[in-house]
Amino acid sequence: MSSGMMVEILRRRAYSMLEGARWRLSRGEYDLACFEAEQAAQLYVKSLLLRVLGEAPRIHRISELLRRLYSALRDEFAQASEMLADIVSSSRRSIWFLEESYSQGRYGYAEYTESDGRECVDTAENLIRRLEEVERLVQGAVEEKGR
Repeated sequence: MSSGMMVEILRRRAYSMLEGARWRLSRGEYDLACFEAEQAAQLYVKSLLLRVLGEAPRIHRISELLRRLYSALRDEFAQASEMLADIVSSSRRSIWFLEESYSQGRYGYAEYTESDGRECVDTAENLIRRLEEVERLVQGAVEEKGR
């Protein structure tokens, strides 16, 4: 299977998980909404890593995945790496909460409120939307170099 096909599989799963998180939130299933929101964000970052590096690491912490993405972009795609650094800096607490919700949803017994669920879903939506912008910058730089 080509890496392009694998990127599309991860991307499709990320969007599906995000839709599932929204649905869970609407049903009052806040812990599962948080869990699915985290999975959506994680899969999206992995799809971008796969696109940029040709591989997606088998790690789960979004912050570590974002660090690896930053390192991959830093030298060749300065504008995209700067945008990514801004995303991480402005969302650090929300990303941490999203990561925590994954661990608690999988291994713990935490109860989440509607506010928690909304924060998780909003964080995942915002992160994915902003990573789409990073990807457009990378694609634009690649096209520019090809001219």
